[in-house]
Amino acid sequence: MKPEQRLQSQITTFLRQNDYFIIKTQSGPGTDIGTPDIITIDKHGKFLGLEIKRPDGQGTVSAEQKAVGAQIKRNGGLWYVIDSFTRFLEVIDDVEKLF
Repeated sequence: MKPEQRLQSQITTFLRQNDYFIIKTQSGPGTDIGTPDIITIDKHGKFLGLEIKRPDGQGTVSAEQKAVGAQIKRNGGLWYVIDSFTRFLEVIDDVEKLF
């Protein structure tokens, strides 16, 4: 399993174990370009778009991904680029502190 896939698996496992609503998107037909890799709704009803990138720092966020992230934020959701499980846990902790 590639490092990015491993990280996505760790994150989706955590979210499912903690009773978050989750959609793991797949690239290809039927999925708009730029859609976050993981879409989840936290326990307070907040929409989170998580764009997962390689843990080695070599992943880049495309213009389409940035545009979708901006649209999510304009509409009251949260959008994050995640490149490590530690970063993911920081984001979850920060989101929980909002409420």
